[in-house]
Amino acid sequence: MNKIRRLFNPPLRLSSLDMGENKRIVSKALKALNCVGEWQEEKDAAIIRFNFQSGHFGIRIINKRPQVELSYLFFAEAEMSDVNIVRHVCNHFNLNSDGPRFSYTLNEETNIIDLHIMTPLLLDEDRAEEIVSTAMVDIFAWQNSFVRYLTEVKNDAKNSSTPDLEWAAKEVERDFFLLREQELRHQKKGADWRQNDKEAATLRQWMDKVFGFVDVVFSELIVITDELMTISDREAIATYNLSDSLIANGAFVRQKAMLDLVFFLPAHPTTRRRMTFSIQQADGCDDILYYQVVATLLPLPSGIGRPLNSREVQVQSQAVLLAYDLRSTKQLQDEFVYMWKEAKSKMANGEENQLTEEQQMLAKVEHVDAARFVYRSRTLYRQKRYYEAIACLENAYRLMNPNYQRLSKAEKSVFSEVCYMLGFCYNELRQYDRAYYYLSLIIGLNHALYAQGYVNCLINLGDHRALMAIDSILEDLRSSLSEDEDDEIEHPLRPFLQFLYRRKSYVLIELRRLDEAEEILRQMMDDPESADFALDELAYIQQLREKGNINRDDVPKT
Repeated sequence: MNKIRRLFNPPLRLSSLDMGENKRIVSKALKALNCVGEWQEEKDAAIIRFNFQSGHFGIRIINKRPQVELSYLFFAEAEMSDVNIVRHVCNHFNLNSDGPRFSYTLNEETNIIDLHIMTPLLLDEDRAEEIVSTAMVDIFAWQNSFVRYLTEVKNDAKNSSTPDLEWAAKEVERDFFLLREQELRHQKKGADWRQNDKEAATLRQWMDKVFGFVDVVFSELIVITDELMTISDREAIATYNLSDSLIANGAFVRQKAMLDLVFFLPAHPTTRRRMTFSIQQADGCDDILYYQVVATLLPLPSGIGRPLNSREVQVQSQAVLLAYDLRSTKQLQDEFVYMWKEAKSKMANGEENQLTEEQQMLAKVEHVDAARFVYRSRTLYRQKRYYEAIACLENAYRLMNPNYQRLSKAEKSVFSEVCYMLGFCYNELRQYDRAYYYLSLIIGLNHALYAQGYVNCLINLGDHRALMAIDSILEDLRSSLSEDEDDEIEHPLRPFLQFLYRRKSYVLIELRRLDEAEEILRQMMDDPESADFALDELAYIQQLREKGNINRDDVPKT
C-alpha cells in the first residue's frame, strides 16, 4: 500500500512558481542569453525589458500566476485609416496561432496604429533559456508572416468596395453559417462529442480519440483561469468538461485558460506523464460557441531503454477546434427530423437536383439514427472539425457495419464514405493505426479519393508496403487502358497521377533510392502543376548527396 501511495505522489505544483521564483528563473535565462535589462516593479507585477537580435522584448511576471508573459511591442505600425484591416489580420492570426496573441493600440498623438505580440510561457529551472530563446525566434517568424499578410490584405482592400474585409467575409459566409447550424442539430443515442449543457467533451474522450491513450490513470489536474484550481479525484478529472474553463451559463466568461494534467499509462505504470492544454475562445455565431484546444504532451528524458529517436522523448502536440451548442436537445431533434423528411420527400418526387450533397447522402440512408450521424459528420468534416466528426462517424459506422450485407447499393456507398472520412480524420489527428483500419476497408473500390487517403496513411505509418501499393495502383491504371488511350489518361486522372508520382518520389527518397526519385522528379518538371514540388525535392536530393545522405526529418507531404 505504501508503495502505491508513493507511486501516485503528486509532482511539484505550478503554484510553487511564485513571483520571486519566476524572477530568478527569468534573470538566469536572460543572463545565459547575454540579454541585459532592469526589473521594474508594478502593482502585483514586475517587468523587465531587454534587446534580443535587434528586437525590443519584455517579460512581465504577475503575482500568483505561474506563467510569465513575453511581449514584443511595436513590432509594426499601420495607418489609422487601416484600422479595420488591422483588426481583421489580428483576428486571423489569433485564430491560427496556438501561442502568440496579436493586438494593436491606437496612438492618437501620432495618428498611427501600433502592433504588438504577446505570448505566455511556463518556465522551469532546466529549460528556461531554451524556452525563452525559442519563443523569441518564433516571434520574429510570426512578425514576418504578419507584415507580409497585412500588406497582401491592404492590396486586396484597394480593389474591394469596402476596406472592412472582415465584415465583407462575414456577409458572404452568412448563409454558410445558417446551413451549418441546420446540419448540426441532431439528437444522439450513442456516445457523441457534440456539446451542449447536457453533454460534454471530456478529458477521457480527448485522451482516447486525439492521442490514442486508452485506460489512462489520471493523477492530478490543475486548471489555470483567474485563479488556480487543483483536482485530484480520478473520476472528476476523467469527466472534466474542456469547455468549463471558458463557458458558463451558455456564454463565454473568459477568453483563454490553461490546464496542466498529470497521468500514467497502463503500459508504463511507474512513469509520470504531463500534458498541457491551452484553451482559447474562437469565432462563433448565435447558436454555437467555438473554442480551440491546443494540447502538448511533454517528452520524457532520454536514457537507458529510451533512445533519442523513441516516441516518448518527442514532443507531441495537437490543435483542435471544438464547438459548444446552445440549442436544446429537442430543437436539434426537431430540425433533423424536418430536414430528413424533406430530403426523403424530394427524392421520392424526383427532385434530387434540389438537394445539397449532404442531403443526398441523408436521403440514401434508411436507418434514421445512422442518417442523423452521417448528416452531421459530413458537415463537421467539411469544416475541418475532425475531433467532433469522429464521434458521429463512429456511431454511423457501428450502426451500418453489422447490417452491411442488407444495405442497398446506395447505402453501401454512404458506408464507404463514412469509412473514408473516419480514416481521413484519424490521419489528421495522427492516429495512423486507426486510420489504416478504416481505409483498408475501402481500398479495393477503385476510387481515386480513397486510394489517396490509403497511400497517405501507409506513408505516415512508415509502412514498408507504401511503394508496393503505389506501384500497384499505377499498374492498375495502365492495364485498364488500351494503347490508344495512353494519352487520354493524363486528362481526367491528371491530379491523381500527380499525387501518385509525388508520393512515389517521396518514398524513393526515404529509401535513399535517389537516382530513381530524381528521374521521376525531372519528368514532373515539365508539368506546371508539379514543377514547384519537383524543384524542392530535387534541391533536397542535392542536399542529401552533399551531406552524405543524412536521415530525413521532413513531415510527409501530401
